[in-house]
Amino acid sequence: MSFESEESKKLGGIKLSTLTQRLAYAGIKEQKAALSRKATDNNIKQIQAAIMLQFGKLPAPAKIWANVRHKDFTRQVRNFMWKSIHSAHRIGTFWKHIPECEDRGICQFCNEPEDLEHIVLKCRRPGQKEIWALAKELWLKKHPSWPVLSLGSILGCGLTTFRNNNGQPLVGASRLYRILISESLFMIWKIRNNSVIKREGAAVPAHEIHNKWLYAINLRLNFDRALTNHAKFGKQNSIKTPLVLQTWSSTLMEEDKLPENWIRAPRVLVGTEQQSSHHPSPPPGRRGRNR
Repeated sequence: MSFESEESKKLGGIKLSTLTQRLAYAGIKEQKAALSRKATDNNIKQIQAAIMLQFGKLPAPAKIWANVRHKDFTRQVRNFMWKSIHSAHRIGTFWKHIPECEDRGICQFCNEPEDLEHIVLKCRRPGQKEIWALAKELWLKKHPSWPVLSLGSILGCGLTTFRNNNGQPLVGASRLYRILISESLFMIWKIRNNSVIKREGAAVPAHEIHNKWLYAINLRLNFDRALTNHAKFGKQNSIKTPLVLQTWSSTLMEEDKLPENWIRAPRVLVGTEQQSSHHPSPPPGRRGRNR
């Protein structure tokens, strides 16, 4: 005699007697897809709220997705942004239901759930704090105020448009901000992976973080300079010289000694020095320019 009820013979509305492996797999995929859609919707709402707070405009989801492919982002950054909004990185809750891997969802440095917001803005492991300080320091050479960062504002940085007191767009500053935020975000991710995977949890030294970020930003600067060569890259892929000059003006080392058009000048670098392994960290409150 069987004491199994009809309810116990059902799984998600399907009788166990008729459940096949294919149907079970389809049901699991559908459940995962629903969870994924919910996470994506939450991220879109975070971006909308952040942009509304920062600029007073509510971007439509379609505009958010379009700006993930912003031309000011590198291909790697575009892919990273897309996966971030879809919560598709193998971090945090991704590991929650994988046997013997649950601890991978916890930040071993902070002993807290390691979601993207934690990695990018909250983690005490050397990386995010140092990189945002560098980005802020460079930005304050260009613009008088550094916005309050949130995961939504970072993922939505492609929607950024700064304006002057007359309401006119600051094209160069807005472009620099998009580059700084997107490159810093991706560098934080790479530093985290370097620490967790390659170094088995050991922190990346501060001078190495500093120099990696500086290298990435100078790479973007020099890439911009190269792309002003219309003959080489063509109209579609090249960048106009005035836009590059507007983007990087006020951020360069010894800029007062450079020609007005420094695109072809030798040794043009952003105004932050590299650090050696023995370079002391600056005292608290000395980074950046408050103006």
